[in-house]
Amino acid sequence: MVSSSIAGTGVPDIPKSSSTTAAHAGKPYPWIINPVFDFMFITGGGVLLFMLINIQFLGWTVPVDMNASSMSAFLIITVFLTQHIFADSHNTATYMRIWGSTEDRKRFKFYRTWLVYSCIPIFVLGLTKPEFTSSLVYLYLITVFWHYAQQAFGIALIYCYKRNYIMNNIEKEIFRYFILSMSAYVIVRFLTFQEFSPRNFYGVPIPFWGPLPLVFFNASRWILIGLTIAFIGVLFKKAIMERKFMPIPSILLIATVAALGLSKGSDNSMLWFYVPGFYHGSQYLAVCLSYYLKERGMPEGMDTWKMARETVRWPAVKYVGTVILTGCFFYVGIPHFFMQMGLDFGMVGGLVLGVVNYHHFITDAAIWRLRDNHCRKLLLS
Repeated sequence: MVSSSIAGTGVPDIPKSSSTTAAHAGKPYPWIINPVFDFMFITGGGVLLFMLINIQFLGWTVPVDMNASSMSAFLIITVFLTQHIFADSHNTATYMRIWGSTEDRKRFKFYRTWLVYSCIPIFVLGLTKPEFTSSLVYLYLITVFWHYAQQAFGIALIYCYKRNYIMNNIEKEIFRYFILSMSAYVIVRFLTFQEFSPRNFYGVPIPFWGPLPLVFFNASRWILIGLTIAFIGVLFKKAIMERKFMPIPSILLIATVAALGLSKGSDNSMLWFYVPGFYHGSQYLAVCLSYYLKERGMPEGMDTWKMARETVRWPAVKYVGTVILTGCFFYVGIPHFFMQMGLDFGMVGGLVLGVVNYHHFITDAAIWRLRDNHCRKLLLS
């Protein structure tokens, strides 16, 4: 997750690019990978495209039966592949970051040692007590939208910086609290109405820690409405008074995550079916790949406008292959290993999901900080 610390006070203005090309001098590369990839796999274009295909051929129904039709099989296989290529691998991209350079290994020693060690007793407890696994997965489900929203917020700000859409501290705080209020609304709704909480998550029975008093839900709704109005006011103020418009990629990021959090019924189920692979996992992997190439894979002083070309060369292919295989080890290999020992594949898979994301959520908040000069230079170049 590209941390919400991006919006904190004291963050300098966008840095100048190190490009040696006269045409691009002083201008950061406006994309993370390239326009097509960014639209499809970062801002939510892929989610929209496949939802339209889903609606056209299957209606407002999430495909669950491979034998129902050829289109149903196609969509299930596509989502299955994107789950492994993007969603599973985005967790392990975090490990590549904390085990990256010598400096990073020193700075993030706690997250690659003691925080990892703390995962071991959690995993053992989950193996011995299935009810603990259910609670761990439920805790993941409670917090996962917050995680998605914070990442979308951070990447939206990256696009703003790259395109010289600079918000002052008050404007950034309004933006940040708007996203936080959306997360709070989704979490409170999840804990208030059982219909928003699944009874079973891929074979893991899910408890319900509610319902909360209705007053909490009403309060969260009105806070969200108020901050939505305030954020829209910021956008209009900058458009009218400063003649500056928020970048389209940032708007698409916000619109996609808002649709995910505020929708309900079949459209919400469809969004959750496509978002993990085509939105959240893919955008995180794209940011990590871009960071990796700028830090190690690109020659010193190379023009970052050539980023798209570098993503199909060996350093990028090696990086992506490594994180995909590592993700498959965690989410496929470990559950299969314990299944051979007589344990339920779904329960072990849910346990791995909970433990890996426990480490992932905490670590992400530490490693993506624009207050850090090195991190800021690479993310915004």
